[in-house]
Amino acid sequence: MERIKVNKEKNEVILSFNEKFYNKKFIDKAIEEFKEVCDAKKEKDLIFLTPKEKVDLDILGYEFYNYVLGLIKNN
Repeated sequence: MERIKVNKEKNEVILSFNEKFYNKKFIDKAIEEFKEVCDAKKEKDLIFLTPKEKVDLDILGYEFYNYVLGLIKNN
């Protein structure tokens, strides 16, 4: 599976995270901090992001990944 998949019909972005490379605590923190922008649901190594307002779905997934990487870098 690709790391970022956009489902425009459901208005969601599906992200795949390998927790060997991305620490779970940073993923969870990013989910918490993105809650004003979108609803997030986590299932195993997948995260489903559904924006609360109109946003570019093609960019949302990359923004989330960048945010997680920023959290890791700044720790």
